[in-house]
Amino acid sequence: MKALILEEITTSELEKHIDNIKIAIVPTGSYEQHGPNTTFATDTVRAYEIAKLLGSKYGDDLLICPPVGYGISPHHMKFVGTITLRIDTYVSILMDIAWSLKQHGIKKIFFLTGHGGNRFALGTAITKIKMEYNIDAFWAGTGSGLVKDLLDKNKCSAIRGHACEAETSQSMYLAPWLVKEDALEKGKLRKNTKYRIKEIVRDGGAFWDFHEITENGALGDATKSNIELGKEITDLVIERLSEMIENIIL
Repeated sequence: MKALILEEITTSELEKHIDNIKIAIVPTGSYEQHGPNTTFATDTVRAYEIAKLLGSKYGDDLLICPPVGYGISPHHMKFVGTITLRIDTYVSILMDIAWSLKQHGIKKIFFLTGHGGNRFALGTAITKIKMEYNIDAFWAGTGSGLVKDLLDKNKCSAIRGHACEAETSQSMYLAPWLVKEDALEKGKLRKNTKYRIKEIVRDGGAFWDFHEITENGALGDATKSNIELGKEITDLVIERLSEMIENIIL
């Protein structure tokens, strides 16, 4: 099916489909460092490409909105070039998008994030959208967090999730222009840091500084990246997101 992608159509074209739309999909990511392995746009582009694939599967049941490029990245700010939003700014942007869509009859909105740092702000945003606008709002990831079982089966690095072999492989498959294949590096993890096991610190609710975890901004081992793994990851992500969408549509 042909995806209904907002930035590729006119208002006259959208009018023909607006009554059929069941969910608006809003990709969201970040513009932050990904070490030497992939570009600043990695998280945003991956989320957008996943949204387009879902759009091709569901046609005009889904409206694929333009991505929200900037995200919550204060933990990457010690790496040059990273741009972050304040949490209240980010939440306000998502709420304004939801309000706008409601004016056109959209009753459900699904945020897809390519950046894990957006998680907590997304939880706040969907709660406020529901409470203040009475719009059913949801969010999900689009990468390694959604397919942990697959990555474990493939024996990917234990400390992963950012510029690692999984994320870089998915980028190779979805958007190869993001990947600097001639410069791929293994993450240079710092040995003596309170942030060493980032999952424990993050899930415990503490702020953690990415520069204190890795010297080069990467986790895992991107030198092991390959397009076959990227396809396998993406296929499973699409399958699991489709299951969510089916439940949302009901």
